[in-house]
Amino acid sequence: MQDNDHIGSHNPMPKLGRRYLKWTAYGLILLLALLLQSAPHLFPVVAGGRPVLLLPLAVAIAMFEGPVGGAAAGVAAGLLWDLFSSRLLGFNALILLFVCCGCGLLIQLLMRNNLLSFLMLTGGTLVIQGILDWFVNHVLVSQAEPVYTLLHILLPNAIYTLALSPLLYAAVYGTARLLRRRE
Repeated sequence: MQDNDHIGSHNPMPKLGRRYLKWTAYGLILLLALLLQSAPHLFPVVAGGRPVLLLPLAVAIAMFEGPVGGAAAGVAAGLLWDLFSSRLLGFNALILLFVCCGCGLLIQLLMRNNLLSFLMLTGGTLVIQGILDWFVNHVLVSQAEPVYTLLHILLPNAIYTLALSPLLYAAVYGTARLLRRRE
């Protein structure tokens, strides 16, 4: 009789609590990256470029959490990035929504979750976001010298970001591993 009492008494609260803990940890990592990215003199300017930390973080989270979690991380990272830039609010959020959802799908269906896959996905995301940003914010609005902006600002930003991205992958990998161990 006691076994029947336990059949319907499954408590979903511990699993729900772990989910909140996981997304709180990811949110804190994104906020820390935003603060580091927005600090004016924390990272030296190399060849005219500064790193964009939120983009590789969103890709890394998408790799560990799948397409739905990746889309959520992409929207969160994009909105944070848009809040502290001169871009249209939601521009980067929309781009990262689709790209991070795609990254999560690629990891689930075709690729392995490792550093090489992360670097390839981050590089592709940097190219997609950089070209869309350049086209919409520099070419369509007819800013002076859009090719100079592409070659001397956006390209160094992408290379600098890609060089620092393994550290961000390690942070998300450690967080995901620690939280999975707690489950």
